[in-house]
Formats: sequence, structure tokens, C-alpha cells
Amino acid sequence: MTKPELDLGIEVIKYTFDRLPAQAKIKVIEELERETWAQRLDTVVRRLRSQARKAKVTNQDIDKICEEVKREYDAKHRRH
Repeated sequence: MTKPELDLGIEVIKYTFDRLPAQAKIKVIEELERETWAQRLDTVVRRLRSQARKAKVTNQDIDKICEEVKREYDAKHRRH
């Protein structure tokens, strides 16, 4: 079954999101994260490949980049 396409502007989406209860906002964010993980991972891989083409990248460089991404991810997903 194909998903119907909706042509909603970002302002309509923001307006609607702002009016959701906190628990519903969390569910929306979690779903967006699930649906966009491949795109986000692809961005990281492209960044690594781009850096590898510019200069020789060592395993230490890759480890540093991975740790940076992990820190960013953890900071965004830390539950308070």
C-alpha cells in the first residue's frame, strides 16, 4: 500500500506539532528518527569518504569522527 502524498508547508507542520501534547511530540520525533536514520547514516558515510579522498585517513581519524557522531547522537537522545 502506498502512502498518500500530502503537500503541507513546513509552517503548517510546525503549527500542528506545537499544539501536540508532549507525549505525542515524543512519538512523532521517534518516528522521524526511525524513518530518517538511513539518510543520516549516509550523510556520515559521505563525510568520511570526502575526508578520505582529501587526505589519508587513519583509523584514529575514523575513531575520532565516530566518537564525535556518537557524542552528538547521545546528546540528542539523552532522556531527562
